[in-house]
Amino acid sequence: MKLASIKAKLGIRPKERRTFQRQAHSGSVFFAARKQLFEGQLLDFSRSGLGIKFPRKFVVGENLVVALPFENAKPAKCSARVVWCNGKGFGAKLVR
Repeated sequence: MKLASIKAKLGIRPKERRTFQRQAHSGSVFFAARKQLFEGQLLDFSRSGLGIKFPRKFVVGENLVVALPFENAKPAKCSARVVWCNGKGFGAKLVR
């Protein structure tokens, strides 16, 4: 049994490492990587990162250019780096 599942059964929650609170979102997001354009489902976002549902794996550390799907987003496109990936989606940290 994995340590994480033991802790979950005991009610021990991992320390939150995020600096900014996440906001839920449901909508398409476009991003470029590997000289290709992709479309995923934006699940949540914060000032420092994005959670994206996407069925293909990316490599942790891979760089992306993300088109932010918000009106009045400045900048409209931003650089991001993959920080985790599980084959169902990934988390990307915004790089300023």
